[in-house]
Amino acid sequence: MHYHINPYESNHEFQRQIDPTLRRDIQKAINDQFKAISWYTQLAELAPDQNAKQAILGIRQDEIRHFNAFSQSYLNLTNRYPRLNLVNQKDLPVNYRQGVRESIKDERETVPFYLSIANRLTDPRAKRRFTRAAYDEQRHAEILRNL
Repeated sequence: MHYHINPYESNHEFQRQIDPTLRRDIQKAINDQFKAISWYTQLAELAPDQNAKQAILGIRQDEIRHFNAFSQSYLNLTNRYPRLNLVNQKDLPVNYRQGVRESIKDERETVPFYLSIANRLTDPRAKRRFTRAAYDEQRHAEILRNL
């Protein structure tokens, strides 16, 4: 990790520099998690029974944890808060079965993305956060397949 001081800033805070592609990927992961929280909230409302609803809400809790961990990593790495994209209601599931299918696809596609972020990070804590999230996403796909 490289640091530099911008002499034109009045407070002379250290600005942390990380690879711009890595920064964008972490920002995307944060926004994906932010959307997933709303997605799983809506999907739980569509669930046909209490068991499915509880399983989906458990996944939602993991997504909240990932969102917080990724946001903290972003702040630690860049010294800035991430920018959040608002979630559009029309982007949320309206049909339970279709929502589950889309969730499985998304969870499976997310695993290699998070592992690629983890492999590019040098901070051990951030690396662990993304590796753990990749494992969780794999587990989520399995839970959703069994619903």
